[in-house]
Amino acid sequence: MFHGSAVTTRPFFEILCGAALLALAACNGVAAVRPLSPQAQQVRVEERDPPDDATSLGPIQVTDGQGCQFNGDSGTREGATALLKELAAERGANFVKLTKVTEPYSGHDCVHREFKLEGLSYRLAGTPVAVAPPIAPPPSAVPAATPATECIPICSPGYACEAGICRPLCNPACAADQVCRSDRVCVPATSAP
Repeated sequence: MFHGSAVTTRPFFEILCGAALLALAACNGVAAVRPLSPQAQQVRVEERDPPDDATSLGPIQVTDGQGCQFNGDSGTREGATALLKELAAERGANFVKLTKVTEPYSGHDCVHREFKLEGLSYRLAGTPVAVAPPIAPPPSAVPAATPATECIPICSPGYACEAGICRPLCNPACAADQVCRSDRVCVPATSAP
């Protein structure tokens, strides 16, 4: 009789364990990948150096996914790459050289669900800044005889170098009939200072 009850208990135990595992798996999602903006679609992410004439815009880093337990959303390379392209586009970059990739992993303390990408952002020579419409510089800003091509010193975060002038980058990008003011606010093109 004892042997018979052990046989009927085992399938019940397997079903119970299976249901528990399914419930646990349901708590562990994958971070959603958002559609790319038109500007971000133009950003190249590669593991090689950019062309020699590219302008460095500084380091860049993103994290896709979250959580350091059994719950939370797991990041993916696709999601991290999309975030990296969006951030690069916001900064006026169109090329990112990857320098470090950290995939989700199980550590001693928890399950790290983040997918991290680190790199260096660049603006390729001869490519227009697609983030915001250009603002006409004051006549005294750039001498007509010697037009500048690089910004010295480099532009602060939130600004991109365009023809030697640090121009503000609005986030989100301004509409076609708007311009980005120096305080990074979109205004109608007719009321810009």
